[in-house]
Amino acid sequence: MIYVFNPEHDYALANNGPHFVPPESAIRFARDCAPFLCYLMDNDDLLYQPYDAEKPFLTAQGLPADHPNLQDEVSPWGWDALVLHQLHDAGLCQKRRQEDLQPIRELAHRRNTIEALKHLRKTLPALHLPELPEELLRAEDAVRYIHEHQNVIFKSPYSGNGRGHLYAHGECSPTLARQITGVIRRQGSIMAEPMYHILQDFAMEFVCQSGETSFAGYSLFSTRHYGYAHNELCSDAQIVDTLCQWIPEERMEAVEQSLITYLNQVIAPYYSGCVGIDMCVYDNDGIHLHPMIEINLRMTMGMAAHRLYKRHVHPSATGIMRLEYRPKGLADYLQQQSEIHPLKTEEGRWRSGFKVLTPIHEDTQYAVCVQLS
Repeated sequence: MIYVFNPEHDYALANNGPHFVPPESAIRFARDCAPFLCYLMDNDDLLYQPYDAEKPFLTAQGLPADHPNLQDEVSPWGWDALVLHQLHDAGLCQKRRQEDLQPIRELAHRRNTIEALKHLRKTLPALHLPELPEELLRAEDAVRYIHEHQNVIFKSPYSGNGRGHLYAHGECSPTLARQITGVIRRQGSIMAEPMYHILQDFAMEFVCQSGETSFAGYSLFSTRHYGYAHNELCSDAQIVDTLCQWIPEERMEAVEQSLITYLNQVIAPYYSGCVGIDMCVYDNDGIHLHPMIEINLRMTMGMAAHRLYKRHVHPSATGIMRLEYRPKGLADYLQQQSEIHPLKTEEGRWRSGFKVLTPIHEDTQYAVCVQLS
């Protein structure tokens, strides 16, 4: 297998062009952090780095690969027109055409959360479900929606990790109206839903393969300033225990089985790969489960954390996997944390301490780190 870390995927999906140039920040993120996938790879897997001309292919040990097998199956972070163009330029994935990706792009549109929620309503009629999101085609519709709901979150149809979100609290300012109009002009519509008082973010992780869907496990994560902050490194059993403070386990299992049915019917016939479904426990006039905030047809940090825990973390340890960003001084900070909290292992697995999963250079701005206790 050849893996590709293309975190610019959501930008590329929105643009839908093979020659799209991502923002410099996204390219920097990809270049700085791609090698963390080596911790998730088997010995015969490779990592392809489109933005590293000197060592585009790495082995699972993080060493350059001199003679990659261009016939190996390819698994990018997410499929889009840009990454397929990059793969073709590298001599990879030659049989896959740009038009093959159109069904995946259509399924990745946020409007599909509406259909998924309708499926959950039909199959689990006793489950309390949130109001369906609305897809809006005009800025005037956004004004109407704000008047009806007061506290509103607007989401670009193609976006992820907290990007592409706009917020309203009772009114639509001229600035917000311009931003909403811009999203509609670029992407054709904008999604609207009430704002929820979130008690806990989490996700169910699935894998679609050969037309069938399997449940991979849970991920527990936190957000910061409406964006990704970190994932918990712990077992599925520990995550379920956390969620059962609010939601009965049998309800979670019923949602899982209903979503497998939905994915088998709607997504698995057209897509192979990871599917992360973001959810939350929220308190709006009572504590409830929101089982369908977002469908991610791609690898996710949650799935990465889930696999990292199973492969490398001692079962007695818990901690977090987080993304660090500092435009200056990140290398010094990472070195300092590594010295203050040296990594300790037990039975060949990480037991406690701090570990950086990405290379450290003087100009490093992004890093993926693990902190265990």
